[in-house]
Amino acid sequence: MIRPHPARRGQRGQILVLFAAASTGIILVVGLVIDGGYALAQRRASQNASDFAALAGARVIAEKIGGNDHDGTDENVQIAITTTIGLNGGAPITFGAPNGPIYVNDHGVFIGYVGAGIPTGTVGVRVDSSRSWKPFFVGLAGISEWSAGATATAKGGYAAGGPNGDVFPAAIAESVFLGRSPCVGQPTGNVGGLGDCDPQHLTPGTLNVPGGFGWLKFGATGKCTGYGLGMDPNNGCDNSKTFLQTEIGPPANSFGCCSAVTKGAAPADQIGNLPGNKVAADCSYYIDNKAVVTVPVWDYADGTGAGAYYHIIGFTGWQITACHGGKDLEGVFKQEFFPGPTTTTPGFAGASLAVQLVH
Repeated sequence: MIRPHPARRGQRGQILVLFAAASTGIILVVGLVIDGGYALAQRRASQNASDFAALAGARVIAEKIGGNDHDGTDENVQIAITTTIGLNGGAPITFGAPNGPIYVNDHGVFIGYVGAGIPTGTVGVRVDSSRSWKPFFVGLAGISEWSAGATATAKGGYAAGGPNGDVFPAAIAESVFLGRSPCVGQPTGNVGGLGDCDPQHLTPGTLNVPGGFGWLKFGATGKCTGYGLGMDPNNGCDNSKTFLQTEIGPPANSFGCCSAVTKGAAPADQIGNLPGNKVAADCSYYIDNKAVVTVPVWDYADGTGAGAYYHIIGFTGWQITACHGGKDLEGVFKQEFFPGPTTTTPGFAGASLAVQLVH
């Protein structure tokens, strides 16, 4: 019988030991990669939860800054944060000292805990959230639980900038919003009533300077450099856009074309009037879909004809309920929220609000 040499038997044993050690090392490395990747995903999820919760709380603060004491309450801030954290899979929030969500001032400095009332000077909230889980492989190394935490701060207030999307080409007078609150729900049939959801009937004034509202010209390619107002300064004449275009006329080429309303460069807060017959204007798309459009708001107008202009002081939402041939406009005020920047400086009575992440 041929027997293996003792040295060779020892080599085979050493190889088996080395193979087992290498396999264990590979498994641990692969496990660490898998668990590490999962940890990064949980960290991102935790950050998202904090972000959304902070924005939800800041939205309530914006309502309070905007004068809505009915909805802008400490209780609603707590509800907003708790609900949002729950929807995003975060661990339940404990309010109060030492680690609960806090209110911050304009400099991001702590001024009170959420749940103890909204302190004077509050402009935002800071939220810490966390997620815990059991690792898949590194438990072999004695690690039974991992956790990831994230912090986010968001501010709320009046919108300091314009909207990012399309703007409906009709400006509404500031006076329309004085003494009114935004409509919550759907418009009533009581046109001209005193209720917030009673549609207001707006008509132009004398000559080409409107009384309650006026059609605007803005946004044509190469025509609007220097105009702010939140709309795209170079792409406003695309016929595929879902707002009034060729329906407003004649003259058909007036709509969508900015023109200087003062000598030299036109200020960014002024915009030209669209003169001419608007009898063919059609708002049925908005009425049928109960859509809320973003409209500029003006405080004074001047000039006549093609030289008339409006001084724009901000934006708000407007749900159109009727548009009779372009000669008048009916609808209700719907306050909008924009994605920052924010300010605590009061705007006009119907000024849009905004929230903004600042972490």
